[in-house]
Amino acid sequence: MKNRPNHHFFLTPLFILTFFLVSFHPSSVDRLMMNMKSQSLHQGKVVNIEAELYYSSSSGVLLTRYTNPPGPIMITNEQGELVVYDEGKNTVSYSQSDEYSTLTNIVRFFLQGLTQDMGLEAFGFSLMETRFEDNLVITEWFPPQHLYGLFNRIKLVHEDFLPIYAAYYDAQKNLAKKVYYSNYKNVGDVFIPTSVTEFNYVANDSVVNRMIFSDIKTNYQARSPWFNFRVPDDALQN
Repeated sequence: MKNRPNHHFFLTPLFILTFFLVSFHPSSVDRLMMNMKSQSLHQGKVVNIEAELYYSSSSGVLLTRYTNPPGPIMITNEQGELVVYDEGKNTVSYSQSDEYSTLTNIVRFFLQGLTQDMGLEAFGFSLMETRFEDNLVITEWFPPQHLYGLFNRIKLVHEDFLPIYAAYYDAQKNLAKKVYYSNYKNVGDVFIPTSVTEFNYVANDSVVNRMIFSDIKTNYQARSPWFNFRVPDDALQN
C-alpha cells in the first residue's frame, strides 16, 4: 500500500491561493465553487494535485477538498484559522496564521473588486509610481515598515483593467516571484483568471506552480453539501 502524502504536500496550492498579492464595485457573487488542477515543477520533479474549492464571501470561509491524490479537507476563514480534517482517519488539526486568512485569498480579490491594487493598499503598501506602456498600466508599490525585511517593492501590470502580471522584489531588490494571470472568464459581474502561473526564485533555483480553474459555478448554481460541511464531533484531534 502506498503511503498517503502528508499535509504539507497539499498546503502548497493553498499557499499559492493566498497573498497574491478591474472591477469598480463589489461583486454580487456570494457563493462560488470550482475545480482546480495544480502542477508544481521543481528540480525536474512534477507534482500534480486536483481539488474542489467552495467559497462563501458572506462568511469568508474557503473549503478545499483534495481529490487526486486523495487528501485532507482544509477549511480557512478570515481570521486565518486553518482546519485540516482527514476523512479516512477521522482526525482533525487546528492552526492559525495570517497567511491562511481568506482576506488575502486570490478568489476574494477578484470577487470583491479588489484587483486594482490586489489588496496592497489595505496591507499598508504605498503607491510609488504609475506609468503607461502601450495598453498596459504599470504600478509599483512600496511596503510598510514592518515588511521591509520581506519586500523592496511589488510591481503590478494591468491590461484592460485586469491584472495580468505581478512581480515581487525581496529586501535585496532581487526578483523573488513572478505571477501571471490569464484566460479570464466572466463570472457573475466580474472576471476571474482561470490560469495562474507562479515562478518562485530561491537560492539559484526556481519552483514553478500553475493552477487551472474549471467548472466554475456561482450563487444558485453553486449547490453542494460541502458548503455546509462541519467536522464530525467525534473527530480525534492531532
